Amino acid sequence: MPPLLHRWLHHLPLAAGLGFLALFVVAPLATLLLGTVRGPDGFTLEAWRNLAGDTQLGQQALASLRLGAAATALSLVLGCGHAWLTVGRDLPGGAWLGPLGVAPLVLPPIFVAMGFADVADPSGFWPCAVLLGIAHAPFVAVLVARGLRAVDGRAYEAAWLLRGRTRAELWLLRAILPELLAGVLLAFLFTVSDHGVPEFLTVKGKTWHTYAEGIFGRWNRRAVGTTFADLQSPIVAALPFLLVLGLLLWLALRLRANAPDRGVRQPLPMRPLGPWRWPALLLPTAYLGLGVLLPVVVLVRWALGSAQRREPMSLQFAQQSFQKAVDQGLPAYWNSVALAALAAVLVLLLALPLARQAARRWAWLDLTTALPAAVPAILFGIALVRAGHDNPLLRPGGTDLYSGFGFAVCGYAARFLPFAALTLAAQVRRQPLAAEEAAALVARPAWQRTLRIHLPPLLPAAWTALVLSFVLALRELDLAVVLPAANATAVRRLANAVHFQHEDWSGVIALLLLATAVLVPLLPSLLAGRRLANLS
Repeated sequence: MPPLLHRWLHHLPLAAGLGFLALFVVAPLATLLLGTVRGPDGFTLEAWRNLAGDTQLGQQALASLRLGAAATALSLVLGCGHAWLTVGRDLPGGAWLGPLGVAPLVLPPIFVAMGFADVADPSGFWPCAVLLGIAHAPFVAVLVARGLRAVDGRAYEAAWLLRGRTRAELWLLRAILPELLAGVLLAFLFTVSDHGVPEFLTVKGKTWHTYAEGIFGRWNRRAVGTTFADLQSPIVAALPFLLVLGLLLWLALRLRANAPDRGVRQPLPMRPLGPWRWPALLLPTAYLGLGVLLPVVVLVRWALGSAQRREPMSLQFAQQSFQKAVDQGLPAYWNSVALAALAAVLVLLLALPLARQAARRWAWLDLTTALPAAVPAILFGIALVRAGHDNPLLRPGGTDLYSGFGFAVCGYAARFLPFAALTLAAQVRRQPLAAEEAAALVARPAWQRTLRIHLPPLLPAAWTALVLSFVLALRELDLAVVLPAANATAVRRLANAVHFQHEDWSGVIALLLLATAVLVPLLPSLLAGRRLANLS
């Protein structure tokens, strides 16, 4: 093979990744920004001047801030408490409870909202804060657990012997503070950018709205106005919000970068809980009970007929619910699975070259790749619609690629690319440079060195990135509301079905989605017989 072709094959994956970033991340966001100052008669700041006099934005920003603070505080208590009690502690059943700390992540927050709505009145601020706090606690739990596993157990034992157990625990807390703060920032970011759950819980008689709800409401009413400022109002209102979220994401990335893997071989010693050993079970039990068990029980009850009063719950009614699910909801389920699987594969293929380049050469690529995580899903969907709706490149030969399944796959991939890219970049940074320098001396083409030397150490992290992207895509609601082809996904159909009191077959489809989200992460354990040992 000619050397020029070797180099072309070596750089092709990175070129594809950068091209995807340009088309589906940078271009849509740039389209939003330029559209706010490019009116029918040229450059104008009319939309921005109208923003200054809008009193609703301040109220919505304050509501989002209050909701984010309350929900994140609960995420901190539940997530940090779960990891602190199950990593290196003698908690009864801790070996089983520890890995389950990530379980609420596989449940779409809208399912948890359904569970709350079935057993109590969820309207109001505090039920919404509790629900979102539980739903996003896994971000804190995963990062805190990773920080605890990275601490040198010998240093902790030395602190314990020299200064006592209380001082040793405070030293341990300071040691994991970067991971803890990064998890808290991620939980806050996801909470304030959520639109579907606050709208679902308080759709009737609502007296307060979050910033993300305000953006979506303005987007729905954009055609009512006749001026340029009216049409641009949802975008102009969202850009300051996006700036704040982007700064939070940058801070979380910097905190995470300041806590590299320490290469520790000796884990923390077993720290006894003493008389609190059994009472401490209340926290992980409450966390998993509210975040996983309650929604599952509600969905099972729905399938058995709890939402109707004509006849008692029974297995016969469950059979009828299953038949309705096959007839009305199964196509949406398969659409969701196919969309999530294709998006996850695309995310992995793009993330591998981007992560390697970000970790070794271009530090700015980390933040560029992570931009979609800082953008509320509703706003990111609007950006994709603005960039793709009238794009002639998406209508070759009269075909409409914008409304097709492929555009939805690319939109989902762009949305969840940050999670895979950041995971893989962190793994690349842990690889010794000496090994790569030695590999460069091997007399083989660059693409063969990549496949045989650089790629194998990343395979465990690649599987994690693939699973995470699949699970997040499977549970995505906000993006499905905006993209045309994604309207046919199961989570979107379920939100509508529950609104119109079709809980019977909705419960069956929701349980199928949940089973799928749980099965994929468990595949290595089921096939290879390995035990899930940590939150990873």
